Amino acid sequence: MKDSPEPVTRWQQEPLAWLVFGVPLGTIVACALLYAIASRHSDSLVVDDYYKRGLEINKRLDREAEATRLGLAVVVDTLRDGLLEFTLSANDPSGSPDTLDVRLAHATRGQEDQLLLARHAGAGRYVSTPAKLEAGPWYVDVSTPTWRIVSRHLVARIDRARLD
Repeated sequence: MKDSPEPVTRWQQEPLAWLVFGVPLGTIVACALLYAIASRHSDSLVVDDYYKRGLEINKRLDREAEATRLGLAVVVDTLRDGLLEFTLSANDPSGSPDTLDVRLAHATRGQEDQLLLARHAGAGRYVSTPAKLEAGPWYVDVSTPTWRIVSRHLVARIDRARLD
């Protein structure tokens, strides 16, 4: 037997030591980075009052059923300067409201949602306040206090769309 000592190496020179310490350290750095990103950029699709919004669903469904009962349909056209024109048709055209509430909701970017007011322009036509439409999927919600029509459109911009 030889009494020669094995060469002593420092821990910094051992590849296995870097693996043992490096993986947990890399995980901690990645978690800190992801936390910083998540805390700066809120998720606009998540709402705080989800219970209250859930209770409102039945009211909306009643309004959508009323639109179906009345046989309502809306055709949306774009005009110059970002104006939208809505042509309302119904089984009984006698009760045209003075205004329509229009909500344009982008499916993934809540900061682009818009609320518009469309005023009656005669013969079942309504013209809205100017809208800014970006490319992407849009939900078009046309409503009054008694009925509501919602439709989803995957378009670059709304040229002509029928909502029923």
